[in-house]
Amino acid sequence: MRKLNHISIYAFTVRAIHSQIAIIGGGTAGLNVSAQLVRDGHFIPQQIRIFEPYKMHAYQTGWTMVGGGMCKVQQTMKPMEKVLPKNVCLSDCPVVRIDPEQNTIITMDGQKYTYDQLVVASGVQRDYASIKGALQYLENPEAPVGSIYYYRYAQKIDKMIKEFEGGKLIFSEPLTKCEGIPSNMVFLTHERLSARGVKCDFHVYKANDTIFGIPKYSEILGELAHEKGLHCHLKKRLIEVQDHKVIFEDVETKQLFTSDYDFLHIVPPQKPAAFIADSGLGDSDGYVNIHPNTLQHVRYSNVWALGDCSSLPTSKTAAAVMAQTPVLIKNLIRTWRLKQSPLPEYQGYTSCPIYTSNKKVLLAEFKYNKQLDETFPVFQSSDSKAMYLLKKHFFPFAYWQLMVRGLWGGRDGIRLFKGI
Repeated sequence: MRKLNHISIYAFTVRAIHSQIAIIGGGTAGLNVSAQLVRDGHFIPQQIRIFEPYKMHAYQTGWTMVGGGMCKVQQTMKPMEKVLPKNVCLSDCPVVRIDPEQNTIITMDGQKYTYDQLVVASGVQRDYASIKGALQYLENPEAPVGSIYYYRYAQKIDKMIKEFEGGKLIFSEPLTKCEGIPSNMVFLTHERLSARGVKCDFHVYKANDTIFGIPKYSEILGELAHEKGLHCHLKKRLIEVQDHKVIFEDVETKQLFTSDYDFLHIVPPQKPAAFIADSGLGDSDGYVNIHPNTLQHVRYSNVWALGDCSSLPTSKTAAAVMAQTPVLIKNLIRTWRLKQSPLPEYQGYTSCPIYTSNKKVLLAEFKYNKQLDETFPVFQSSDSKAMYLLKKHFFPFAYWQLMVRGLWGGRDGIRLFKGI
């Protein structure tokens, strides 16, 4: 019998998987970029890899309508494989780090991926945990606390409104880059309860120093709030939720004060994914540090970003993503394939459609430096039924039927012609 006097040890290394285009995030921004890249013929699907851990794609704007009793949550979600371009590569393990010097992405399972061009579209994370007690009461089905920023909490808000019998309602809002979504819930709740004749005392607490960041729309919303008997409290930040009691902090003086409530809607603080800062791609707040007009990273020429995770100083909305996408794609192709300089074409356009009732919407449109950039000026001097029809019926159709196919250009309408 032969005796073994040595042991051979084999070391296995994980082989990196390469893609020409890597897109981190399968939300609105990542989906829109991939759909337009494929439709316009810049890449075949197999050359694109999307990193997205969630199995379902959500039309998160629709959660406002869920909370407002205007649609079912099932209408706002579809399986990821149903919305991604066919044959695009998908990695469902979370990204934990990027090495932009080596063009490498590392996921939680240790797998390495390499890329030629990287698009970061990872959105933001809801930070309910930063408000003491918030998650405890949001998760308690008996507590009158909800939020339209997560689909289960949006369903809870709808139920709370249906069962509300009167009392004090509080709507909290942290410092935010999208002031339209919180206002939606205030007005829709008021409309539903008024229709039932429920006696209510509405209070809106905002950490910002104005009702809305653009003076024209702030004035319109302020007048509507006054007409409806809504009390607005500015520079107030929610820091703790208790049983039928909340604690706020004055943003300037840091003074604390408490208030009772019978109904509480929470807008959570939001933050970018930690891997952005950990990878050296972030600005001082952790958002991907890109040029505000070209969407190219300020240090790495083959790194791009758009949407909520980016440092772009504009309101974080789906409409902004629609305007950013063609600029990003054009500049990616110009710098990589054509060896030309990127064009500074994005001027900060964004749009916030705000429900002021269940029949009217105020469409706020603006760009950098708080400049108005309106598409339908005749309908935008006040809330209107025409804008309601767009928000309630056309925008969801455009999202599910056009955007996911690379056919929706936002304010530019249907994309009949290919880009660069």
